Amino acid sequence: MDGRADRDVGRRRRGADPRTHRGSGAGVVIGLPVNDHTCLGQITEVIADLVRQRDPVLEELASRYPSKRALVGWIRSLPQRDDDGEPGDGPKVDVCRPPQRLRIPAPDPNCVERAALYVAVAELLEPRTTRQLATIDTPAGRHTLPVERGEPVVLDPSVSRNAARGALYRNAPAPVRMTPAEAVDWLCQLAEEPAAAHRGGLERVAAARAALRGCLDGAPIPDRLREDVAFVLASAEREARAFGPNGVVVAMTTIEALGELDADLPRNGRRRGVHIGGYRVRPNWGALGALERVGARMGARAGGAAVRAYLAARGVPLVIVDELEQELRREGMTLGALARPAPMPGTLAAVAADAVRRAA
Repeated sequence: MDGRADRDVGRRRRGADPRTHRGSGAGVVIGLPVNDHTCLGQITEVIADLVRQRDPVLEELASRYPSKRALVGWIRSLPQRDDDGEPGDGPKVDVCRPPQRLRIPAPDPNCVERAALYVAVAELLEPRTTRQLATIDTPAGRHTLPVERGEPVVLDPSVSRNAARGALYRNAPAPVRMTPAEAVDWLCQLAEEPAAAHRGGLERVAAARAALRGCLDGAPIPDRLREDVAFVLASAEREARAFGPNGVVVAMTTIEALGELDADLPRNGRRRGVHIGGYRVRPNWGALGALERVGARMGARAGGAAVRAYLAARGVPLVIVDELEQELRREGMTLGALARPAPMPGTLAAVAADAVRRAA
């Protein structure tokens, strides 16, 4: 099998268009790489040719691991051997810088070989789904993985799903526009990975998701679920840091808007008040609408948060920021997001903030 991959890599035209694999054979719909197009495009061509030729080793693996879940589990169980650039260490993709080892399959794959193997076998299992290769930056260095329906497929146990998702977002951060329900679901999705490490954690996330979705419709959050909601919001805030400053702003804007549901729930008998901290409160539908404008506010909010953190790290009391804001307002100016006050005690935003501090 290594010889097959070696021959495929060796006979490629160095200037070949990496898109040619999409139209050269029935059923092969492996997408263009997310980035690093020269290197990953060449690797994608190798994968596409092996799939198009119905390579018997790949077909045997598809038969042995007939579901993507089983395939991922097997690849994650394989030992890792890094590519140290040693001469003669497997076939190489020379257009990569540095040249990249590519053995399909390999008994001890590195991240590139894991990604290539997954894409090849998964294409046989589920050919109608478009997959891509992507290279991301992680604390441990550059890392290559497959992307499926926009989500990373994590094949290396040392890389967390949220870290991979955050790195993909940082590669090409697009403007974020979410409905309130989508924002709640995103927070809960972020919380799922750390929650899985706790007994009953995923059940707590499911309960909090239902409570927050109900909150959007004006239903009260049951007292018994308040700690679950705080746990989810605190976990999501921490995980959002993997998405960079903008990801944190999206998370905190969502949390704050949820906290502002205690402002304006219609009292027309069709919806009940939300009980937070002993008060009957009403959703602020303007705050919910503001969630759809998260992207537009992201830059200023991220900048304000960064400056406040910078001042605090250097011992400048934030009360100075508040005093400066008062003086600026007298002159018709404002610090904007930099002077944003803390949430009121008893609100959902305050409960979440307390949970974040306890978890830190």
